[in-house]
Parts: sequence; C-alpha cells; structure tokens
Amino acid sequence: MASNVSIGALLRHFATKSESALVSFKDFHSYVKRYAAKHLEEQASLVQYIEISDTMLLKEIEDLSAKHEVFILNQSAGKITIVVLTYYSVYFASRYKEMLSNITIPFPVVSDLPKQVPHDAIEKKDASEIILGFLETQNTKSSALYTLLLPRDVPAIIFPACVPIQYLLKAAVGKIRNILKKEEYHDYFLKKMKVANPNKEIGARGFFERFVQQPDSNEFLDTNSEAFYYWSQLCYFIRLDFEKVKDRTAEDTNILQAICITEIWLSNLKDKASREAKKQQALAELEMNLSRPPYFYTMDSILKFKDSKGANLYGQFEEEDLKNHLQKLTTEVEGTELPKLLVFKIESGIRYFIYKANVLPLIVRLSNEAHATIEKSLLDKWYKVLLNYDKLPEMKDSKKFELVLKNEVQTNSPVLYTLLNANFLPFVNMEINNSPEGNNFDIFSGGKLHSYSDLLMIKNTSILARAKMMLPFWYTIPIISTIAGLLFRKKQPAAKKEAVAAPELTSDDIPDETSKKPGKIGSKKEQLQSAAREISQELIPAGSTVDRELNSYESLWNKMITKEARMQLTDDVNCLIRDYMRKVIKTISSSTFTLERVQSLASTLVKTPNMQKIKEEDALYMYVQLYILKLVTNG
Repeated sequence: MASNVSIGALLRHFATKSESALVSFKDFHSYVKRYAAKHLEEQASLVQYIEISDTMLLKEIEDLSAKHEVFILNQSAGKITIVVLTYYSVYFASRYKEMLSNITIPFPVVSDLPKQVPHDAIEKKDASEIILGFLETQNTKSSALYTLLLPRDVPAIIFPACVPIQYLLKAAVGKIRNILKKEEYHDYFLKKMKVANPNKEIGARGFFERFVQQPDSNEFLDTNSEAFYYWSQLCYFIRLDFEKVKDRTAEDTNILQAICITEIWLSNLKDKASREAKKQQALAELEMNLSRPPYFYTMDSILKFKDSKGANLYGQFEEEDLKNHLQKLTTEVEGTELPKLLVFKIESGIRYFIYKANVLPLIVRLSNEAHATIEKSLLDKWYKVLLNYDKLPEMKDSKKFELVLKNEVQTNSPVLYTLLNANFLPFVNMEINNSPEGNNFDIFSGGKLHSYSDLLMIKNTSILARAKMMLPFWYTIPIISTIAGLLFRKKQPAAKKEAVAAPELTSDDIPDETSKKPGKIGSKKEQLQSAAREISQELIPAGSTVDRELNSYESLWNKMITKEARMQLTDDVNCLIRDYMRKVIKTISSSTFTLERVQSLASTLVKTPNMQKIKEEDALYMYVQLYILKLVTNG
C-alpha cells in the first residue's frame, strides 16, 4: 500500500482482493481495523483507524460518494453495501486496452454493470465535454469513471479517466475501418463516395483504400487536406445508413457509437484549425500594424491594435500567443542579421518595438521634426543672452555646440536620442547598405554616425546670425554696445542679490486659474478637453507634441509639389474635419469620448470620397485622429 493510506485506497484494495466491486460495510469496517493494527508500525497515521466508529467511517464513505468514487446501497435498510466504482475503472481500463488488439470487443455500456448498481451511480458527462477536455489535458492517474452521453440518442458508453483519450479515438476509428473491410460494406460505401464526388473518383477511391489499409496514417488529421474532407464525408454516409436501421444489432450500435466519437473528434479538429487560422490572421494583422506610422509602439499600444473591421486584435489571440509571437520576431535571425523586430528603451523606462526596416526612416523623420523645435529653443535662448550683452561658448565652439544639441535632443526627442545611441544602429545601417534595395537614408559617413548638427541641419553660425538680427539696431554699433555691455555687467551683481533676497512663492500665493472661470468647472467642454488630453497621451510619443506629430504625418500624406498646393490640400482636409466635428460634437459626452471613438470618427472621415483620393491612408488616419484631439482640446 501507499505511504499515505486513505479510506478510498483501502476500499479499492479490499474490492480488488475480494474480486468484487460490492463491499459489505460491516466486513469493510472490520478490515479497516485489522489493517490499521497490522501496519501501525509502518505508518503512525493509521492510529486513527484502529478504533474508528461506524459513524465516522460512514461519513468518510459518504464523502467519497459525493465525489462519485463509490455508491452506497441499502443505507436505509441497515445492511449497507458499498459499490466501489473505482474498481470498475480498472476493469474497464483493461477492456479498452484489449479493444485495441481486438477491435470487435464492444464499447462498455451501463448495462455491463451489475444489476445492483443503479444507472445514476456513475457520473454522467456529455461526450464532447470529456473528449475535448481530455484532448487538452488529462490526468491518467485519476480513478474517476464517467458515463459519456452521445448525441442523437445513441446509447452511452462508460469511460475511465485513467484510459488515455487516444485509446478511445483509435478504437472508434478502428471499428469504422473494420466494417469497411467487409465486402458488402466496402463496395457499398466506396460507390457512395464516388457518386458524391463526380470528376474526383480517383481521389475518393485512393483515400478510401488508404483509410482501410493504413491504420496509422496521420494524413486524415490535416484539416486542410482533401483526405480530411473525404473522411468527414465518409463518417456522414455511414451514420446516415446505420441510423435508418430499426432493429439494431450490437454491432450496429457499436458502429454508431464509434461514428459519434469520431465526429466529435473531427469537429474539434476543424474548430481547432479554424481558431488557429484566425489567430494566425490576427497575428499577421498585428505585424501589419507594427509597420504603420508612427512605426514605434509600446506594449500598451500593441494591445489596442485593431483589425480591418475595427475589432480588437487582442482577444483573437491569447496573451501567451502575443508574447511568444513578439519573442519570435525579436529573437529569430537569419545568419548574422539582426531580428526583424527590435526593442529599445528610452530613459524614462518606456519600452518600444520597431521594425528593423523602419529604424532609419524614423530617425530621419524625427530629426526633421526636432529641427524646428530645437532651433527655436536655441534661437530664443541665444537672443536673450545677446540681449543681456553676454555670450555662450557654443556660439563659436563647434564641439560644445554638438554637446548642446545632444542635450536638446535628449530632452525634446527621447526616442530619437535613444535610437541614435542604440547599439543596433550601425548593424541596421550595414544590413540596409548590403540589401538589394540599397540605403536611401544617409545618416552615416565612413562608418561613423553624422553629427547632431548635420542630422538636425542646424548650424551655430546660422542661429547666431538670426539671433543678432532680432536685436535692436544699437546692438550692431560697436561703441554703444561695448559701453552698454560694461554698464549692464556692473549692475548685474546687484540684481542677483535682490533675486536671492526675494521670498519664494508658496502654493497658497499662486492664484487658482480655475477660480477665474466661475460656472465652467466640470462643464461638458472642460470634461471633453480633459478626455482629449488623456487620449493624446496614448497617441503622442514621450517628448513630442501634437503639433509636431501633425506636421510629421502631414509630410507623409501631403505629397503636393508646390508650397501653395500643399497648403491648400492641408486646409481642405482640416476644413473637412472641422465641419464634420461641428456636426457630431453635440452627440459626444466625456464618457463616450474614448480612443476607440476617436478612431471610429477618423476611420469614417478617411473613407469619405474626398479623403480616399489621398494614397497615404495610414498617415492620414493618424493625422485625422490627432487633429480631432487638437480641436477638442482647444475647444
């Protein structure tokens, strides 16, 4: 016996020793006491069974009855008999094993149980529930016994959980194959197959002969194969014929049971293949979404991807499927090349995914976007410095100017900064250089990355010249500017002392801006603006702005040659969006104004006849979303 002895284990042992599933409660009670006394030295926990009372033992047996491991007979009459159902698990398990070598042995049914055992003693389960469940996961160490209810009033069969489900499926297919070997059935069903498949008689005959002669062939499991179609069709024909038989023999019933089991299996294979096909299609659409603007995505953004019908992709595959697929894209390589999908993390800790092919185009795009922002920032700063008759080292020193640009990029465009300093960037550039298409994005020279000033197209001489042009005219007169500079620098220390002495403002000293707008706090307009700002955070990358993103996407979809034509097209698109939003804004509340609603509005606009003339639909789609958010945010 096992080291941890239970009443259930003792019952199975006693029934096996007695060679009967029907156990007298009185005899078993005595046996438990004797067994506990004999084996007490081996296992101290048996002490609880040495003087176990009738009531305590019966309670434990009733617990086993609730689990369908035993069934209690004649409890009210006083002479209690225990039906050890787990005894039949072993009995019927051996029968299934014999069936594989002798396929004529019928499936076990309820009538095979002794007459004293009622039909409801064994737990009843729908056959599809057990078969499909066990195909996913099965504990063959379980002693459970089930009555499998078959469809279309076909007699149920008994199946022990300890028997691998594949035994049942092989037995069912074996019984079908066995009758087709008989001459009368062989020729009859072969003829039906040929008639049902005109112009495909050779294929139908080939399948039929292979099915009958090759018991271990797996070609019938491929749902995309012609053999699977023929197999499904053959089962259908056999079922129809045997269902018409009124006075069924045991063999007829056995064949119908085999057909029911097989059709459940076939249905599962088809459903599984369909789910797998949908999952693979959803993952393929996910890859397409990854290749669209803005080209770099967080995991949260990926989870919100939608298919062509507007439904969420996440849900069409499981979280584990997504993780495995991204793991595959980011790790699988060909030769010495980098994986297809790359991962990078900006300073704030946000992790992004980007296709290798999009790295260089994105760097060029972000550099163009950062150009205006950084140039304006430096121009304003240098103007103020010059206005105070001061100078900065970077105004003349190119190396220090490069450091300033590097810090500006790190602050204003963290994604661009991370990509420019990524370890994989030189390898990406090398792979694209060696590709048949070549490299259209020249950000390296002699194997070295271009300077920040070259990438951003910003020169310190140009900014300095523009800053000087903004100064009052007397700053250009050497004598006046020199005297004014000396006087200003003398006054500067006193001003600094006053600044230090000035008390700091606390939060109580700062006026509340919202208090200037009585009656509007919590208004629909403010609620919509707040919702728009929250949605913007999901669409706008860290360190960027809505205007910068709008300009970026506009450059992608607006391909007009002349400046006037580009401005005209942009104005037309913006006007169309504004007119549309004036109509629908009244129907929108803060609770319904979500990212999904913005995407729906943008999708509707992009599909209008005028918008469909613009070829870059993805970039236009993103532009419309951002412009809608800008309109709502600005009120």
